[in-house]
Amino acid sequence: MKKNASEKIFNVANIGLMLLICLTIVFPFAQQVVISISPPNESSKIGLHLFTSNPTFDAYKQIFSTGSLLESYYWTILRTVLGTVLTVVVSAMLAYPLSKRYFLGRKMWMSIVLFTMFFGGGLIPTYLLVKELNMLNTVWSLVIPGLCSAYTIVIIRNFFTSLPVEVEESAYMDGANDFSVFFKIILPLSMPIIATVTLWSMVGQWNSWFDAMIYISNGEIKVLQIILRDVLNNAQDAALANVMGIENVDMSGQRYTAESVKAGILLVTTLPIIMVYPFLQKYFVKGIMIGAVKG
Repeated sequence: MKKNASEKIFNVANIGLMLLICLTIVFPFAQQVVISISPPNESSKIGLHLFTSNPTFDAYKQIFSTGSLLESYYWTILRTVLGTVLTVVVSAMLAYPLSKRYFLGRKMWMSIVLFTMFFGGGLIPTYLLVKELNMLNTVWSLVIPGLCSAYTIVIIRNFFTSLPVEVEESAYMDGANDFSVFFKIILPLSMPIIATVTLWSMVGQWNSWFDAMIYISNGEIKVLQIILRDVLNNAQDAALANVMGIENVDMSGQRYTAESVKAGILLVTTLPIIMVYPFLQKYFVKGIMIGAVKG
């Protein structure tokens, strides 16, 4: 089909806008990559860093030679896995009965869930509750308080209502119970929304730092984002070395600079979660669209 002039102009403008948006997203990462592998005489310069003439990986060697970052990786991965699995399972199990019109008190329970979208207990009452439950300075304080989101429950519930009822009825006729129907039929059919919620939860758990700052005070559990926050807040060499336990952070041009170390830490803390997205991308759009419009 031949396109008229206005359609061609729109397509060109649309492609140009998308390229500009992609550039604004990709360029900051490219900038940090170049800075992290640049020698001291280049990484310490102010301005754009599009390439380096003499790449070096000394900053990365020093970063991974310290135990603090590797230990933080462990705690971050642990909280991400625990938080994601529990969030998906608990949210789905709560959303499933709420999607059934015959569920006793369905409107009341749904109103309670929606109430939490607009009103919360606040920081101090939440902290006191976590303290009374003896979860301070444990990984559970990073997982349990934010386990369920009303928005997530509503999205999953709306997806469940779009599934054909006949599939469940046939399973019941074959002798299946509620748990069998849920885990063997409903969840496999709900992979788009499950993948969407999984991605949301993983990104949220990985990037979270405020709860770790509030609930963890003994320093034994330190997630990556706390390390990153401390590093970015300490621009001077001595302070950076104290945070990371790094030796020989030198701005005089010996091996690497504080800027290259900070750029390297920024990349190693963000790239792992970014790499997960392509594996869930094919489910993401379908899941969010169906979960949002079906009722």
